[in-house]
Amino acid sequence: MSLLSQTARYLLSTAFAIALVGSVGFYTLIHRTIRYEVDEILMAQVNQTAQKLRYQPLSILTDWDNNPRIERVNTSMRPTFTDITVPDSLNHNEPIPIRQLQQTVLIQGRLYLITIQQPYYEFNELSREISVGVIVGFLLLMGLSVAIGVGLSSRLWHPFYATISQLSTVRLDTGSEPVYPESNIREFSLLNRSLRELTQKLRRQFSLQKQFAENASHELQTPLAVASAELDFLLQSDHLTENDYAHLQRATDALERLSQLNRSLLLLTQVENNQFANDESVDMSELLTQCADEYEPFFQHRHLVVKRAIAPQVILRMNRQLARVLLTNLLKNAVRHSGGGDEKQESSIRLALTTNALTITNTGEPLPFPEHQLFNRFVKNPARPDSMGLGLALVKQICERYALPLTYVYDRERWEHSFRIEFPT
Repeated sequence: MSLLSQTARYLLSTAFAIALVGSVGFYTLIHRTIRYEVDEILMAQVNQTAQKLRYQPLSILTDWDNNPRIERVNTSMRPTFTDITVPDSLNHNEPIPIRQLQQTVLIQGRLYLITIQQPYYEFNELSREISVGVIVGFLLLMGLSVAIGVGLSSRLWHPFYATISQLSTVRLDTGSEPVYPESNIREFSLLNRSLRELTQKLRRQFSLQKQFAENASHELQTPLAVASAELDFLLQSDHLTENDYAHLQRATDALERLSQLNRSLLLLTQVENNQFANDESVDMSELLTQCADEYEPFFQHRHLVVKRAIAPQVILRMNRQLARVLLTNLLKNAVRHSGGGDEKQESSIRLALTTNALTITNTGEPLPFPEHQLFNRFVKNPARPDSMGLGLALVKQICERYALPLTYVYDRERWEHSFRIEFPT
Protein backbone atom coordinates (compact mmCIF):
# COMPACT_ATOMS: atom_id res chain seq x y z
CA MET A 1 0.00 0.00 0.00
CA SER A 2 1.36 3.41 -0.99
CA LEU A 3 2.01 6.19 1.49
CA LEU A 4 -0.75 8.30 -0.04
CA SER A 5 -3.23 5.43 0.24
CA GLN A 6 -2.20 4.82 3.83
CA THR A 7 -2.62 8.54 4.60
CA ALA A 8 -6.08 8.55 3.01
CA ARG A 9 -6.96 5.43 4.98
CA TYR A 10 -5.96 7.04 8.28
CA LEU A 11 -7.80 10.24 7.39
CA LEU A 12 -10.97 8.34 6.53
CA SER A 13 -10.76 6.24 9.70
CA THR A 14 -10.21 9.31 11.85
CA ALA A 15 -12.99 11.24 10.07
CA PHE A 16 -15.40 8.32 10.53
CA ALA A 17 -14.65 8.10 14.26
CA ILE A 18 -14.99 11.88 14.67
CA ALA A 19 -18.21 11.90 12.64
CA LEU A 20 -19.68 9.07 14.71
CA VAL A 21 -18.83 10.70 18.03
CA GLY A 22 -19.78 14.14 16.73
CA SER A 23 -23.15 12.94 15.41
CA VAL A 24 -24.07 11.36 18.72
CA GLY A 25 -22.86 14.44 20.56
CA PHE A 26 -24.80 16.82 18.29
CA TYR A 27 -27.99 14.78 18.63
CA THR A 28 -27.67 14.62 22.42
CA LEU A 29 -26.91 18.33 22.71
CA ILE A 30 -29.83 19.37 20.48
CA HIS A 31 -32.23 17.02 22.27
CA ARG A 32 -31.21 18.27 25.71
CA THR A 33 -31.39 21.91 24.59
CA ILE A 34 -34.93 21.50 23.30
CA ARG A 35 -35.95 19.62 26.44
CA TYR A 36 -34.50 22.42 28.53
CA GLU A 37 -36.56 24.95 26.57
CA VAL A 38 -39.71 22.84 27.07
CA ASP A 39 -39.01 22.70 30.79
CA GLU A 40 -38.62 26.48 30.80
CA ILE A 41 -42.05 26.79 29.13
CA LEU A 42 -43.60 24.51 31.76
CA MET A 43 -42.04 26.52 34.59
CA ALA A 44 -43.39 29.74 33.07
CA GLN A 45 -46.88 28.23 32.80
CA VAL A 46 -46.75 27.16 36.45
CA ASN A 47 -45.80 30.69 37.49
CA GLN A 48 -48.59 32.15 35.36
CA THR A 49 -51.10 29.74 36.88
CA ALA A 50 -49.91 30.65 40.40
CA GLN A 51 -50.39 34.36 39.60
CA LYS A 52 -53.92 33.73 38.39
CA LEU A 53 -54.78 31.76 41.53
CA ARG A 54 -54.16 34.88 43.57
CA TYR A 55 -57.01 36.75 41.90
CA GLN A 56 -59.34 34.11 40.37
CA PRO A 57 -61.23 31.18 41.90
CA LEU A 58 -60.08 27.63 41.24
CA SER A 59 -63.15 26.70 39.21
CA ILE A 60 -62.44 29.35 36.56
CA LEU A 61 -58.83 28.23 36.00
CA THR A 62 -59.70 24.59 35.24
CA ASP A 63 -59.83 23.94 31.44
CA TRP A 64 -61.91 21.39 29.63
CA ASP A 65 -58.82 19.22 29.05
CA ASN A 66 -57.79 19.54 32.70
CA ASN A 67 -54.50 21.21 31.75
CA PRO A 68 -53.38 22.77 34.00
CA ARG A 69 -54.76 20.55 36.74
CA ILE A 70 -54.95 22.24 40.16
CA GLU A 71 -55.50 20.31 43.37
CA ARG A 72 -55.57 21.18 47.07
CA VAL A 73 -52.87 19.24 48.92
CA ASN A 74 -51.53 19.19 52.41
CA THR A 75 -47.84 18.49 51.74
CA SER A 76 -45.46 20.39 49.52
CA MET A 77 -43.22 18.80 46.86
CA ARG A 78 -40.30 19.95 44.77
CA PRO A 79 -40.81 20.67 41.05
CA THR A 80 -40.82 17.27 39.30
CA PHE A 81 -40.41 16.74 35.54
CA THR A 82 -41.54 13.40 34.09
CA ASP A 83 -41.96 11.91 30.62
CA ILE A 84 -45.24 10.05 30.08
CA THR A 85 -47.35 8.87 27.15
CA VAL A 86 -51.09 9.46 26.80
CA PRO A 87 -53.54 8.39 24.06
CA ASP A 88 -54.32 11.04 21.44
CA SER A 89 -58.09 11.22 21.09
CA LEU A 90 -57.74 13.13 17.80
CA ASN A 91 -55.53 10.50 16.21
CA HIS A 92 -57.09 7.09 16.91
CA ASN A 93 -55.75 7.10 20.46
CA GLU A 94 -52.18 6.87 19.26
CA PRO A 95 -49.80 7.23 22.22
CA ILE A 96 -47.97 10.53 22.21
CA PRO A 97 -45.08 11.62 24.42
CA ILE A 98 -45.91 14.18 27.09
CA ARG A 99 -43.59 16.28 29.23
CA GLN A 100 -45.18 16.86 32.63
CA LEU A 101 -44.35 19.23 35.50
CA GLN A 102 -45.79 18.92 39.00
CA GLN A 103 -45.13 21.67 41.52
CA THR A 104 -46.81 22.91 44.73
CA VAL A 105 -47.42 26.60 45.32
CA LEU A 106 -48.61 28.45 48.46
CA ILE A 107 -51.40 30.92 47.69
CA GLN A 108 -53.05 32.90 50.53
CA GLY A 109 -52.11 30.27 53.10
CA ARG A 110 -53.36 27.38 51.00
CA LEU A 111 -51.17 24.74 49.29
CA TYR A 112 -51.98 23.85 45.68
CA LEU A 113 -50.48 21.14 43.45
CA ILE A 114 -50.25 22.37 39.86
CA THR A 115 -49.80 19.74 37.13
CA ILE A 116 -49.05 21.03 33.63
CA GLN A 117 -48.55 18.79 30.57
CA GLN A 118 -46.95 19.71 27.29
CA PRO A 119 -47.12 17.46 24.18
CA TYR A 120 -43.56 16.60 23.25
CA TYR A 121 -43.81 14.91 19.87
CA GLU A 122 -43.58 18.17 17.95
CA PHE A 123 -40.43 19.08 19.81
CA ASN A 124 -39.07 15.56 19.18
CA GLU A 125 -39.80 15.99 15.49
CA LEU A 126 -38.07 19.36 15.51
CA SER A 127 -35.13 17.85 17.39
CA ARG A 128 -34.76 15.04 14.82
CA GLU A 129 -34.99 17.43 11.86
CA ILE A 130 -32.40 19.78 13.32
CA SER A 131 -30.17 16.85 14.27
CA VAL A 132 -30.37 15.32 10.78
CA GLY A 133 -29.59 18.65 9.16
CA VAL A 134 -26.67 19.36 11.44
CA ILE A 135 -25.28 15.81 11.17
CA VAL A 136 -25.56 15.75 7.37
CA GLY A 137 -23.86 19.12 7.15
CA PHE A 138 -21.19 17.92 9.56
CA LEU A 139 -20.58 14.76 7.51
CA LEU A 140 -20.37 16.76 4.29
CA LEU A 141 -17.83 19.08 5.86
CA MET A 142 -15.83 16.11 7.14
CA GLY A 143 -15.90 14.44 3.73
CA LEU A 144 -14.87 17.67 2.05
CA SER A 145 -12.03 18.15 4.51
CA VAL A 146 -10.81 14.57 3.92
CA ALA A 147 -10.96 15.04 0.13
CA ILE A 148 -9.05 18.31 0.40
CA GLY A 149 -6.52 16.67 2.74
CA VAL A 150 -5.95 13.76 0.34
CA GLY A 151 -5.64 16.14 -2.60
CA LEU A 152 -3.13 18.30 -0.77
CA SER A 153 -1.19 15.22 0.34
CA SER A 154 -1.08 13.98 -3.25
CA ARG A 155 0.22 17.35 -4.42
CA LEU A 156 2.78 17.56 -1.61
CA TRP A 157 4.07 14.02 -2.25
CA HIS A 158 4.26 14.48 -6.05
CA PRO A 159 8.00 15.38 -5.99
CA PHE A 160 8.71 12.27 -3.93
CA TYR A 161 6.99 9.95 -6.42
CA ALA A 162 8.74 11.76 -9.27
CA THR A 163 12.06 11.06 -7.54
CA ILE A 164 11.15 7.39 -7.13
CA SER A 165 10.28 7.25 -10.82
CA GLN A 166 13.66 8.72 -11.70
CA LEU A 167 15.45 6.21 -9.46
CA SER A 168 13.92 3.31 -11.40
CA THR A 169 15.62 4.58 -14.58
CA VAL A 170 19.09 5.03 -13.08
CA ARG A 171 21.76 2.92 -14.79
CA LEU A 172 25.28 2.83 -13.41
CA ASP A 173 26.79 1.73 -16.72
CA THR A 174 25.78 4.95 -18.50
CA GLY A 175 27.12 8.47 -18.06
CA SER A 176 23.74 10.19 -17.89
CA GLU A 177 22.87 11.70 -14.53
CA PRO A 178 19.30 11.35 -13.24
CA VAL A 179 17.32 14.62 -13.21
CA TYR A 180 15.41 14.84 -9.96
CA PRO A 181 12.49 17.30 -9.76
CA GLU A 182 12.94 20.57 -7.92
CA SER A 183 10.91 21.01 -4.75
CA ASN A 184 10.28 23.82 -2.30
CA ILE A 185 10.02 21.30 0.51
CA ARG A 186 13.29 21.14 2.41
CA GLU A 187 13.11 17.40 3.15
CA PHE A 188 12.57 16.51 -0.51
CA SER A 189 15.39 18.80 -1.61
CA LEU A 190 17.67 17.14 0.93
CA LEU A 191 16.60 13.71 -0.32
CA ASN A 192 17.32 14.63 -3.96
CA ARG A 193 20.74 16.03 -3.07
CA SER A 194 21.63 12.92 -1.08
CA LEU A 195 20.47 10.68 -3.93
CA ARG A 196 22.56 12.59 -6.46
CA GLU A 197 25.64 12.23 -4.28
CA LEU A 198 24.93 8.55 -3.67
CA THR A 199 24.42 7.89 -7.41
CA GLN A 200 27.73 9.56 -8.23
CA LYS A 201 29.57 7.49 -5.62
CA LEU A 202 27.97 4.27 -6.84
CA ARG A 203 28.80 5.12 -10.45
CA ARG A 204 32.45 5.71 -9.55
CA GLN A 205 32.62 2.46 -7.60
CA PHE A 206 30.88 0.58 -10.40
CA SER A 207 33.28 1.99 -12.96
CA LEU A 208 36.29 1.00 -10.86
CA GLN A 209 34.90 -2.48 -10.25
CA LYS A 210 34.10 -2.95 -13.94
CA GLN A 211 37.55 -1.74 -14.97
CA PHE A 212 39.21 -4.01 -12.41
CA ALA A 213 37.23 -7.07 -13.57
CA GLU A 214 37.99 -6.42 -17.23
CA ASN A 215 41.67 -5.70 -16.61
CA ALA A 216 42.07 -8.69 -14.32
CA SER A 217 40.41 -10.97 -16.83
CA HIS A 218 42.49 -9.62 -19.70
CA GLU A 219 45.73 -9.75 -17.78
CA LEU A 220 45.00 -13.31 -16.64
CA GLN A 221 44.07 -14.53 -20.10
CA THR A 222 47.38 -13.42 -21.58
CA PRO A 223 49.71 -15.43 -19.28
CA LEU A 224 47.27 -18.35 -19.34
CA ALA A 225 47.37 -18.38 -23.13
CA VAL A 226 51.18 -18.16 -23.11
CA ALA A 227 51.47 -20.96 -20.56
CA SER A 228 49.05 -23.11 -22.52
CA ALA A 229 50.97 -22.53 -25.76
CA GLU A 230 54.26 -23.40 -24.09
CA LEU A 231 52.79 -26.59 -22.67
CA ASP A 232 51.43 -27.55 -26.07
CA PHE A 233 54.88 -26.99 -27.49
CA LEU A 234 56.42 -29.23 -24.84
CA LEU A 235 53.82 -31.90 -25.46
CA GLN A 236 55.00 -32.12 -29.05
CA SER A 237 58.55 -32.86 -27.98
CA ASP A 238 59.98 -36.30 -28.87
CA HIS A 239 62.12 -36.49 -25.75
CA LEU A 240 59.27 -36.77 -23.24
CA THR A 241 58.80 -39.86 -21.18
CA GLU A 242 55.34 -41.20 -20.51
CA ASN A 243 55.50 -39.82 -16.98
CA ASP A 244 56.51 -36.35 -18.26
CA TYR A 245 53.72 -36.43 -20.76
CA ALA A 246 51.15 -37.25 -18.04
CA HIS A 247 52.38 -34.36 -15.88
CA LEU A 248 52.25 -31.92 -18.77
CA GLN A 249 48.77 -33.09 -19.75
CA ARG A 250 47.48 -32.52 -16.20
CA ALA A 251 49.03 -29.06 -16.21
CA THR A 252 47.38 -28.30 -19.55
CA ASP A 253 43.99 -29.44 -18.26
CA ALA A 254 44.42 -27.32 -15.12
CA LEU A 255 45.26 -24.26 -17.20
CA GLU A 256 42.24 -24.86 -19.42
CA ARG A 257 39.98 -25.14 -16.38
CA LEU A 258 41.51 -21.97 -14.93
CA SER A 259 40.89 -20.11 -18.19
CA GLN A 260 37.33 -21.34 -18.32
CA LEU A 261 36.82 -20.35 -14.67
CA ASN A 262 38.16 -16.87 -15.42
CA ARG A 263 35.73 -16.41 -18.32
CA SER A 264 32.79 -17.72 -16.29
CA LEU A 265 33.50 -15.43 -13.34
CA LEU A 266 33.87 -12.45 -15.64
CA LEU A 267 30.58 -13.25 -17.36
CA LEU A 268 28.85 -13.71 -14.01
CA THR A 269 30.17 -10.34 -12.82
CA GLN A 270 29.01 -8.66 -16.01
CA VAL A 271 25.50 -10.11 -15.61
CA GLU A 272 25.35 -8.98 -11.98
CA ASN A 273 26.45 -5.49 -12.99
CA ASN A 274 23.79 -5.38 -15.70
CA GLN A 275 26.31 -4.72 -18.46
CA PHE A 276 24.19 -6.49 -21.09
CA ALA A 277 21.68 -3.71 -21.76
CA ASN A 278 20.97 -4.12 -25.48
CA ASP A 279 17.83 -6.23 -25.25
CA GLU A 280 16.02 -7.37 -28.37
CA SER A 281 13.28 -9.77 -29.45
CA VAL A 282 14.93 -13.21 -29.47
CA ASP A 283 13.36 -16.19 -31.23
CA MET A 284 13.89 -18.78 -28.49
CA SER A 285 12.60 -21.56 -30.74
CA GLU A 286 15.29 -20.95 -33.34
CA LEU A 287 18.01 -20.37 -30.75
CA LEU A 288 17.17 -23.55 -28.79
CA THR A 289 17.19 -25.58 -32.02
CA GLN A 290 20.61 -24.17 -32.94
CA CYS A 291 22.04 -24.92 -29.49
CA ALA A 292 20.61 -28.44 -29.51
CA ASP A 293 22.10 -29.07 -32.96
CA GLU A 294 25.49 -27.85 -31.76
CA TYR A 295 25.31 -30.28 -28.82
CA GLU A 296 24.27 -33.22 -31.03
CA PRO A 297 27.82 -34.71 -31.06
CA PHE A 298 27.83 -34.65 -27.26
CA PHE A 299 24.42 -36.34 -27.21
CA GLN A 300 25.69 -39.08 -29.49
CA HIS A 301 28.94 -39.48 -27.57
CA ARG A 302 27.01 -40.00 -24.32
CA HIS A 303 24.44 -42.23 -26.07
CA LEU A 304 21.61 -39.93 -24.99
CA VAL A 305 18.12 -40.10 -26.41
CA VAL A 306 17.02 -36.50 -27.06
CA LYS A 307 13.32 -35.71 -27.44
CA ARG A 308 12.38 -32.27 -28.71
CA ALA A 309 9.03 -30.51 -28.42
CA ILE A 310 9.82 -26.98 -29.52
CA ALA A 311 6.92 -24.70 -30.41
CA PRO A 312 7.67 -22.27 -33.25
CA GLN A 313 7.98 -18.51 -32.92
CA VAL A 314 8.44 -18.28 -29.15
CA ILE A 315 9.66 -14.70 -28.78
CA LEU A 316 11.34 -13.41 -25.61
CA ARG A 317 12.80 -9.95 -25.14
CA MET A 318 16.30 -10.19 -23.70
CA ASN A 319 19.94 -9.91 -24.63
CA ARG A 320 20.76 -12.45 -27.35
CA GLN A 321 24.16 -13.33 -25.88
CA LEU A 322 22.65 -13.97 -22.45
CA ALA A 323 19.87 -16.04 -24.01
CA ARG A 324 22.50 -18.26 -25.66
CA VAL A 325 24.45 -18.52 -22.39
CA LEU A 326 21.24 -19.51 -20.61
CA LEU A 327 20.41 -22.31 -23.06
CA THR A 328 23.96 -23.64 -23.45
CA ASN A 329 24.49 -23.85 -19.69
CA LEU A 330 21.23 -25.75 -19.22
CA LEU A 331 22.12 -28.14 -22.07
CA LYS A 332 25.67 -28.57 -20.77
CA ASN A 333 24.30 -29.36 -17.31
CA ALA A 334 21.84 -31.89 -18.76
CA VAL A 335 24.56 -33.63 -20.81
CA ARG A 336 27.13 -33.67 -18.01
CA HIS A 337 24.80 -35.03 -15.33
CA SER A 338 22.55 -37.32 -17.39
CA GLY A 339 22.44 -41.02 -16.67
CA GLY A 340 19.95 -43.76 -15.96
CA GLY A 341 18.78 -44.80 -12.54
CA ASP A 342 19.89 -48.32 -13.31
CA GLU A 343 21.65 -50.15 -16.11
CA LYS A 344 18.43 -51.08 -17.88
CA GLN A 345 17.07 -47.53 -17.99
CA GLU A 346 18.12 -45.49 -20.99
CA SER A 347 19.55 -42.01 -20.51
CA SER A 348 17.43 -39.30 -22.07
CA ILE A 349 16.97 -35.56 -22.34
CA ARG A 350 13.68 -33.83 -23.08
CA LEU A 351 13.51 -30.29 -24.45
CA ALA A 352 10.06 -28.68 -24.22
CA LEU A 353 9.49 -25.09 -25.28
CA THR A 354 6.10 -23.37 -25.29
CA THR A 355 4.95 -19.78 -25.18
CA ASN A 356 4.62 -20.15 -21.41
CA ALA A 357 7.79 -21.94 -20.33
CA LEU A 358 11.01 -23.75 -21.18
CA THR A 359 11.50 -27.16 -19.57
CA ILE A 360 14.68 -29.24 -19.81
CA THR A 361 14.56 -32.69 -18.24
CA ASN A 362 17.32 -35.29 -17.96
CA THR A 363 17.61 -38.62 -16.21
CA GLY A 364 20.14 -38.94 -13.46
CA GLU A 365 20.84 -39.88 -9.87
CA PRO A 366 19.66 -37.65 -7.00
CA LEU A 367 21.69 -34.64 -5.95
CA PRO A 368 24.50 -35.38 -3.49
CA PHE A 369 23.76 -32.06 -1.71
CA PRO A 370 20.59 -30.19 -0.58
CA GLU A 371 18.43 -28.82 -3.38
CA HIS A 372 18.53 -25.26 -2.03
CA GLN A 373 22.29 -25.18 -2.75
CA LEU A 374 21.88 -26.16 -6.41
CA PHE A 375 22.15 -22.63 -7.80
CA ASN A 376 24.94 -21.48 -5.47
CA ARG A 377 28.38 -20.75 -6.84
CA PHE A 378 31.00 -23.52 -6.82
CA VAL A 379 28.45 -26.11 -5.66
CA LYS A 380 29.02 -29.22 -7.75
CA ASN A 381 28.82 -32.97 -7.73
CA PRO A 382 32.06 -34.42 -6.28
CA ALA A 383 31.81 -37.20 -8.87
CA ARG A 384 32.17 -34.56 -11.65
CA PRO A 385 35.56 -32.88 -11.05
CA ASP A 386 35.44 -31.34 -14.53
CA SER A 387 32.51 -29.12 -13.52
CA MET A 388 33.15 -25.48 -12.55
CA GLY A 389 30.07 -25.16 -10.37
CA LEU A 390 29.15 -21.86 -12.04
CA GLY A 391 26.83 -22.88 -14.88
CA LEU A 392 23.60 -23.00 -12.89
CA ALA A 393 24.63 -19.91 -10.92
CA LEU A 394 24.83 -18.09 -14.26
CA VAL A 395 21.42 -19.46 -15.26
CA LYS A 396 19.88 -18.22 -12.04
CA GLN A 397 21.52 -14.80 -12.37
CA ILE A 398 20.22 -14.37 -15.92
CA CYS A 399 16.71 -15.44 -14.88
CA GLU A 400 16.76 -12.93 -12.04
CA ARG A 401 18.00 -10.27 -14.45
CA TYR A 402 14.86 -10.68 -16.58
CA ALA A 403 12.44 -11.69 -13.76
CA LEU A 404 11.97 -15.20 -15.16
CA PRO A 405 10.86 -17.68 -12.45
CA LEU A 406 13.27 -20.63 -12.32
CA THR A 407 12.28 -23.86 -10.57
CA TYR A 408 13.93 -27.26 -10.10
CA VAL A 409 12.13 -30.54 -9.39
CA TYR A 410 13.48 -34.08 -9.01
CA ASP A 411 11.20 -37.05 -9.68
CA ARG A 412 12.54 -39.97 -7.67
CA GLU A 413 10.26 -42.51 -9.36
CA ARG A 414 11.50 -41.62 -12.85
CA TRP A 415 14.99 -40.52 -11.76
CA GLU A 416 14.52 -37.23 -13.62
CA HIS A 417 15.91 -33.77 -12.99
CA SER A 418 13.66 -31.03 -14.38
CA PHE A 419 14.49 -27.33 -14.81
CA ARG A 420 11.62 -25.02 -15.72
CA ILE A 421 11.79 -21.35 -16.71
CA GLU A 422 8.45 -19.54 -16.95
CA PHE A 423 7.98 -16.75 -19.48
CA PRO A 424 5.95 -13.58 -18.93
CA THR A 425 2.48 -13.69 -20.42
